[in-house]
Amino acid sequence: MEGMKKKKKGFTLIELLVVIAIIAILVSLIAPALSAARSKAREIYCRNNTRQIGLALASFVQDQRYYPVFNLDPEFASENIFWPEYLYSYTRNQWTNRLYKCPDFRGSTIAGNDYGTPLGSYGYNANGTKFTPSSLGLGGNFAKIKLESDIPDGVSHQKFLRIAESQVRAPAAMIAMGDAHYIWSSAGLMRLIYDVENAKDDYSGMGFLDINSRNGVIRDVWPGSRGARSAEAARHRGRYNIAFADGHAEGIHRRDLFSMAPHRLKMWNNDNQPHGDLLTYPTPDP
Repeated sequence: MEGMKKKKKGFTLIELLVVIAIIAILVSLIAPALSAARSKAREIYCRNNTRQIGLALASFVQDQRYYPVFNLDPEFASENIFWPEYLYSYTRNQWTNRLYKCPDFRGSTIAGNDYGTPLGSYGYNANGTKFTPSSLGLGGNFAKIKLESDIPDGVSHQKFLRIAESQVRAPAAMIAMGDAHYIWSSAGLMRLIYDVENAKDDYSGMGFLDINSRNGVIRDVWPGSRGARSAEAARHRGRYNIAFADGHAEGIHRRDLFSMAPHRLKMWNNDNQPHGDLLTYPTPDP
């Protein structure tokens, strides 16, 4: 009939449900790819941080002809001075600044003091494959120990403490620093050692990148080992960003980084030898 309004045609309920279902399927297909892309972007950002810190370390060594010690003991200095502080004139960044924060890191970032090492994203290859301070890594023979009885006759404190540039046999093949291995950081210890209010239990690095410490804290008998393993697997899809002594950076999967194979162990030591017999916790990745 003329004059009557035509009925507007719209979507039926079934059609709307079909469209919604199609959109949901598309989102489910796209979401993993987007998540992987975001994860990759965070990994690249972190690797750029690692490269900058590695280049700063290489520049320090070029100027000074030795590597920074991990820290200075209060017996010989009024306060601990940790390795990132030696690099400040090259990075213009403190430990709590953005350069030292990996975007995939979810733990605490706290500067070190006389009672505790820095907590945060990155770590220094201080000890090589030996659990205690040694001449194999880059951190020197010095961390909370008395040296008078340990220094050979005729050798100065400085020469004994520091690793000279010439001691690193293969700079392009030696780990200098990178993503720190995780350890459980309890709220109680953070309040006691770092005077942090409203602290919460989490998993953080301790300024170290150390094969013995890492293999120790992932054992089931260690408090918080399950959380440390989970945090490690989640960061960069189980990979570590590593800067080598010549300044270049790479991403290395944890299985390879902490492998017991001799050619992998060589990367930890400045003499480019495996020294597997010195490992305290020769435990492969679980």
